[in-house]
Amino acid sequence: MKKATARSVRDAFGAESAAHMRYLIFSEQAGYENFPNVARLFRALTFAGQVHAIAHYRQAKELLGEYCVYFSAPFILDRTVDNLTKASEAAQEAGEEFYPPLAAAARSQGEMQAAQSFERIAQVKKAHYEMLRNMLGFIEHAAEEPKIGGLYVCGGCGLVVEGKPPGICPICEAKQSCFRLVS
Repeated sequence: MKKATARSVRDAFGAESAAHMRYLIFSEQAGYENFPNVARLFRALTFAGQVHAIAHYRQAKELLGEYCVYFSAPFILDRTVDNLTKASEAAQEAGEEFYPPLAAAARSQGEMQAAQSFERIAQVKKAHYEMLRNMLGFIEHAAEEPKIGGLYVCGGCGLVVEGKPPGICPICEAKQSCFRLVS
């Protein structure tokens, strides 16, 4: 793996590791505020962040040694509505500004596996953004949180879907059996 791509993979690992923990913390806060469905959505995103971090870690498995990774992580615990806002903004930024340039750079270096992984995660982040914005919009305009169905996370790419998981993941083409229900 070329040095620039390796650095991108390591930094993406750090960013997803931070997102994993941030969503876990946001889930706990939503639980405290009696938003069980928002807490469940954040738990689903926690698992999605784990899926992404694992994918990046596995791509960098041949890179032995210790490395510093660079990422941005807000250290703020706000009300759930604020956390939904921050989470949606982060998902939008990752889907539109973080992952697409990494994918383009990896592709230009001939690192097709990394490029494809970055492109898939960008698509997943855009889908997560939509879910978060919908949840936020409902909470801002209603007296209670929305009722939502089961939340399933694709173990292949981290896509979160509500209701019954698809037969084949629309992002990574994983089978339905790869989706995990988040309670």
